Amino acid sequence: MKLRLNTILIAIVLVVLVFFLYAEKRGTYLNGSELQVFLLLVVTLFSLVVNSKLKNELFEILNLVFVAFYICRIPFVFIDGISSYVTQRGVDISLIPWDIFILAYQYFILSICIIAINPKIPRLHFDNGISEFVFVRILSYAFFIIVVNIIMIALSFDLRVQTLSHVPAILKTIFTIELSIMVIILSSFMVEKKTLLKYKFFVLTCVLLAIGCITYQGGKSFVLSIILLMYFAYLVLYGPMAFRLRGLIITMGVGLTALGMYFVGAVFRMYQVGGGPMKSLSEFGFYFNKLFIEKDNLQGLITAISHRMGYLDFYIEKVSNPVYQPYVSFTYYFKALLDKVTPGFDVFGVPFMSRAIYSAFHGEGLVTNSEFVTVFGESYLLLGFFSFCLFIPLLLLIKYVLLRFRTSSGIASALISMYVVYMFYWWLTGMGLDMLVAFIMYVGIFIFSTVSLILYWSRKEKFNSSEEIIVPMN
Repeated sequence: MKLRLNTILIAIVLVVLVFFLYAEKRGTYLNGSELQVFLLLVVTLFSLVVNSKLKNELFEILNLVFVAFYICRIPFVFIDGISSYVTQRGVDISLIPWDIFILAYQYFILSICIIAINPKIPRLHFDNGISEFVFVRILSYAFFIIVVNIIMIALSFDLRVQTLSHVPAILKTIFTIELSIMVIILSSFMVEKKTLLKYKFFVLTCVLLAIGCITYQGGKSFVLSIILLMYFAYLVLYGPMAFRLRGLIITMGVGLTALGMYFVGAVFRMYQVGGGPMKSLSEFGFYFNKLFIEKDNLQGLITAISHRMGYLDFYIEKVSNPVYQPYVSFTYYFKALLDKVTPGFDVFGVPFMSRAIYSAFHGEGLVTNSEFVTVFGESYLLLGFFSFCLFIPLLLLIKYVLLRFRTSSGIASALISMYVVYMFYWWLTGMGLDMLVAFIMYVGIFIFSTVSLILYWSRKEKFNSSEEIIVPMN
């Protein structure tokens, strides 16, 4: 018996609905927004029920993101001691009912667009799998990228400053550790089980090196990113997620590990930002004690985790605060994107929108930071009620790429589909269309470089096989 992820999401929404029905709203920013919250929950249930029949992969990702980061935030609003951007940044509470109505509308419109266009992943050409010959070369390729990244970080990493020149920085942005792990995960899903078991320790070594490197840099959610990449690989190869009991228990266990690594990454981030030029183990111990021993800071980190999933708060604060509106425009996006693609110089000297809105509220800091505007906040600020004018072209483009971009290699075709899924999820995180376009270009270079190598290795394997078949005549 299997339990579908869609069913789990429906159960979560029903639990939140019952909780909100009986919860005391006074003293929270949702007081006076009861009807709008119920509307939001009903729209969410509608989307989940429809996709239980439609079984669209992108629709499942949208619903997962919305339930996890918007709906699941609602109970945290009622917990004492858990602060919110909505209350911290002086949002006009009287505007929140309208903001939530707009959120329900934007989510509903995007859902309707997905239902109408129905971009699905074709899997017929994934059946030929992957040979050991190609799998070994993929592992070596990914391992090489991970090692080069580790060397570059060991020689030049400083979280507070830009230490690489322009070209190495671009190469490091394109050939990343996370994308290397994505290729390893997808190929591991497609190779025969006996081949995977043969190279399991090498795969594990790559994953552990990647986790260690990202955590050292202060990354707090890389284990969660690995879980997400595994989910995407499953979605691409098999369709909407379904759990057996054993798989569900393992996923929950790995999720708890990801939470623990979030704390470890937070320690390293404090250490990297606050440590001197000659960092020592004693300084690391100081930050470990500061985070885990001092109660106030531990409580603050728990609050930070709740904020991380607080897209509902991000959305309300971004659409309500006029300080952000000058940066959420197609004109600003063009300037920021042009600066990022010009080699070695800037034309306008402006950062990505997500970084600009952080500085607009906080001012410049020691470390480059960004803030989520959310996909629904961005679409409303850009196009208002006509956000479908953005959703429809994007979904049509996604459908075209999924249907037309195929190769003779199953792993190469699957990698292109995973690229599309990964970019769709990245768009839903709401870091801005300008950063999305740049990310599509950078990740696209990596993906199509990798696909070219896979096709070359596949042709080489076929050529070697044909030579072995030929028997010379005496």
